[in-house]
Amino acid sequence: MTSTPEVQQRIAPESLVRDGGAEVGISAFHDEGVYRAELEKIFAKCWLFLGHESQLRNPGDYISARMGEDEVVVARSSAGRIRAFLNSCRHRGAKVCRADHGNSQALRCPYHGWTYDLDGNLIGLPRLKTAYLGELDRASIRLVEVAQLDTVHGLIFATWDPQAPTLAEYLGDFMPYLDLLLGRSEAGFEVIGGVHKWTIETNWKIPAENFSGDEYHLPSTHASGVEVGLRNRVTEYGHTIHVDEGHGFTREKGGALQGTAAVTEYTEYVRKMQARIVQKDPGLAEFVPVGVGTIFPNLSFLDSMRFTTLRVWQPGGPRRVDVNSWCLVDSALSAELKNAAMRQYILSFGPSGMFEQDDGEIWTSISEATRGVIAQRHSFDYTMGRGHEVPVKDRTGVALPGVMGEAFLTEANQRSFYRRWRQLMER
Repeated sequence: MTSTPEVQQRIAPESLVRDGGAEVGISAFHDEGVYRAELEKIFAKCWLFLGHESQLRNPGDYISARMGEDEVVVARSSAGRIRAFLNSCRHRGAKVCRADHGNSQALRCPYHGWTYDLDGNLIGLPRLKTAYLGELDRASIRLVEVAQLDTVHGLIFATWDPQAPTLAEYLGDFMPYLDLLLGRSEAGFEVIGGVHKWTIETNWKIPAENFSGDEYHLPSTHASGVEVGLRNRVTEYGHTIHVDEGHGFTREKGGALQGTAAVTEYTEYVRKMQARIVQKDPGLAEFVPVGVGTIFPNLSFLDSMRFTTLRVWQPGGPRRVDVNSWCLVDSALSAELKNAAMRQYILSFGPSGMFEQDDGEIWTSISEATRGVIAQRHSFDYTMGRGHEVPVKDRTGVALPGVMGEAFLTEANQRSFYRRWRQLMER
């Protein structure tokens, strides 16, 4: 007699995120049931970043992306429309696209030869008359398309949920900050150098919350970067801001990557850019460069004015994150400055960048140190600055939305991130 395997008991989200996000159970970063629930309730429901419009300049251009663990193809059709489809043939499920990027007028499955156009239609299959006796209704068979797709400032987002709010509603009160990040250039931004990809043995939430607002780790984790002049010493002055939707960012006064040797070439460009922004509202100078942040759940950015790096923390299991990283620059920059920006990005936040190596080592050690039974009986502490949050407009005098910590060093953004996580996981 055989027994039916027991379904893994899922841990209730309210038992993992407590006290308004000030306490988070360590099993939230290791439990397989929690991870599977995240894929269903967060990554199958939220708006997720797929790529940048500059990667799809021409009809037929395509890129590969991920939404949770579901691989997708993002393509510009012959009519110029950007669409995204599950990268899986409707016949037996093989990938219809096996390259990271390229240009093609069709997607062909290598298994049985089924072929789709870039609008998702099945346009060809071998031996329709002899194998299917002409009876297959090709018009009814299409690649599985995302429920909604939209763009903002060149960023391409999509969701599998047809009932999800619009992208503008999803971004909510974070939009003014996104405008300052990517809407400040009249020429727009573009991706240079392709997409860098690597893997870290940690949970996706660890780097996402770090970028959301962890200034506290800088003096210890990145001390070597200060010593060699890649960044300024932490001033403990700036803004740490979050909004109700779980998005947040932090900005050091003067910007983080402001080593004198690195910034010289950009002085005039930065001066002109900031002058244009200040003309609109002098108070906005306090928010440019925007800094480091996360758009919930897993799109993070770092803005240094010279370059902006975007990265997606792709979940690959409870203790694995596949990192995709882009370098964005102002399209109006000269080729010389674009190349200089790319070099600076690679040196600091590329796959082998100094700051990237610092963070990856720490994040891996978190997973290693907390994977055991005893460790997972305990919780992480996020109480820094609790009870000391004020509206942005009250503290700065600038009419911007959101809440900020009274002190620069605070874990208010992390608490907001996990409150949003719990809210979605309880649905």
